[in-house]
Amino acid sequence: MRMFPNRPRRPMRPETPRRQPAWIGRPPQPRQKPSTTENIISQFRDQDGQFDFNKMTEVASQMGKLYGQVSPFITTFFKK
Repeated sequence: MRMFPNRPRRPMRPETPRRQPAWIGRPPQPRQKPSTTENIISQFRDQDGQFDFNKMTEVASQMGKLYGQVSPFITTFFKK
């Protein structure tokens, strides 16, 4: 049963051949994702590849300050 019986039907489109996706036939490429630890450690190296201890202590100091600011806010949610 049609919803609008007096309405003329549209002609169907002729079926066109579909092309294959570009990835078919290619060998799978292994994805190499750098580990998170390597990525974090690489941020603390200088141009020569040596560890930059001044940068490490600066970041640790900033993290301590951030924790001091955020921890009272977080503890209000976890009070027993």
